[in-house]
Amino acid sequence: MKSFFTTVFGSCLGVLVAVLLGFLIMMGIAASAVSGISGSGATYSDNTILKLSLEEFIPEKSDNVTQSLSFSEMPDAIGLRQIQSLLETAADDPKIKGILIENNNVMVGQASLLSLMKSLKDFKASGKFIYSYADNHSQSSYLLCTVADSMFLNPQGGVDLRGFGASIPFFKGMLDKVGVEMNIFYAGNFKSATEPFRLTEMSEYNRIQTRAFLQDMESVMVGEISKNRGLSEEKIIAVMDGLEGRTAKRALENGLVDALYYKDQLDDRLREDLGIKPGKKIKTVSLSQYNTLATKSVKSTSKNKIAILYAEGEIGYGKEELGSIDDKRYLRTLQKIRNDDNVKAVVLRVNSPGGSAFTSEIIWREIEKIKEAGKLVVASFGDYAASGGYYISSGADYIFAQPNTLTGSIGVFMMLPDATKLLNDKLGVKFDTIKTHELATGFSPVLKLTSREKELLQESTLEIYDLFLERVSKGRKLSIEDTKEIAQGRVWTGRAGLEIGLVDALGDLDDAIKMAAMKVGLDDYKVVEYPYIEEEVFVKLMKEIQRSKGGEDESLLFNSKDEKRLLEMAKQTKALLRLKEPQARLPYIFEWN
Repeated sequence: MKSFFTTVFGSCLGVLVAVLLGFLIMMGIAASAVSGISGSGATYSDNTILKLSLEEFIPEKSDNVTQSLSFSEMPDAIGLRQIQSLLETAADDPKIKGILIENNNVMVGQASLLSLMKSLKDFKASGKFIYSYADNHSQSSYLLCTVADSMFLNPQGGVDLRGFGASIPFFKGMLDKVGVEMNIFYAGNFKSATEPFRLTEMSEYNRIQTRAFLQDMESVMVGEISKNRGLSEEKIIAVMDGLEGRTAKRALENGLVDALYYKDQLDDRLREDLGIKPGKKIKTVSLSQYNTLATKSVKSTSKNKIAILYAEGEIGYGKEELGSIDDKRYLRTLQKIRNDDNVKAVVLRVNSPGGSAFTSEIIWREIEKIKEAGKLVVASFGDYAASGGYYISSGADYIFAQPNTLTGSIGVFMMLPDATKLLNDKLGVKFDTIKTHELATGFSPVLKLTSREKELLQESTLEIYDLFLERVSKGRKLSIEDTKEIAQGRVWTGRAGLEIGLVDALGDLDDAIKMAAMKVGLDDYKVVEYPYIEEEVFVKLMKEIQRSKGGEDESLLFNSKDEKRLLEMAKQTKALLRLKEPQARLPYIFEWN
């Protein structure tokens, strides 16, 4: 027995020593990685240019993004508010002389573009320059870069300025061919999320709403370009009509850019402006490097807090996943905020097309309890705050949106596939049943819905819709009849939402924070961000190792824009086919050229 304990103790000690040695080795690797970074010139000095390349996905919050199989890509994505903070820091940083934006495309929505443009304009107010350079501008990239003092384009490039349009796929014909029918239940004539599964073309309701918000968003874009470039709106519309920016020469002739440069000519221009001798290296720092190296001022040490709760992504149920809004994690977070006496106000930052109606109701309820605890709640809308995204915001004391935010879509739908034709006629599979009650085997994709089952599903859909209307009516102080007029599943822009009472003011996240502070009488406060993501030590170590390699990792999965587009389309389709519960979500996530 004694030898047994000695053996066990020795084995445990050996395992402990091995674990400690492994940990120390990993720490050593990480330390050498950090040392490699600092020792390889990862710093910046006087007369440096901050280089912005905003072609990657930009989340609302830096660490609240979907994890990938690579340790370094998505978890390192810099959030929108952090980018704005870095631009504010750079404006006061004597080492930073200016900004060079190098974009061909951007991976953000239209409302996020306005937020970035506002911060870039604030940077310009410091007296420092902003230049932009592109080989070919997408429409959204061009809009962003119009804030620059000077816009340069490759002589063989162009500006793809041609207005907004929508190409929507319809799957009913394919489903008919394979023998699958979708049982669809919805509330709201404009609730078009189910149309691809029940129609072969857009309904007239959907044409009306889509044309209306596309025209409104284009109007915002044209107005911004007009102000930034000093061109008339009529001129810009003429350029879009004729695609007059399709070549670099035409873009220059039409005033879309200031000069046509090859990259070496751009470098010569930068050297001249910075007072650098010809041929000498231009000092630059990337946004990701600056995020690590810049000295950021501590704005407040006050106990008083304004909490920002980021609600970004699909609203789901039962699964905690970064990049989405789930019931469990957000319930814990909201309870934590409610019980923190130092939190005086909450800013709910929403960038969501909606999703689970059940989870939307849970979050709505917790926000009501925060208000009952005496805390102010202000909602701030990003690119989307629609359907379930609007549901969770409807009780806020005050709502901000950007002019080109997509919001509203107050409606509900349910879908249940009927695969009996596929199984019976095409595959020869049949199901027989025995049941003790009428509905015991009901609501199954392998059996046809009875008229009674269809009645129950439509009834449930309408009940959830009525509850949604009640939440909006109470929160916005509207009658049920007035709410029905602006509901029906219709999508509105933030600018239109202001006119009909869905939002209170046009502005960004900073405007919402300032309003919250003013309403609760705070001059000195600190901003805390939720949900807080605790990163595992091993992940941190691996990320440091990858950073030590320097440069960008070209082997990352879904690295190109096309690959990410396919991934996003797959995620949207998967979300629409989650048929276990009623959905309150936008019909599509629109991709802006």
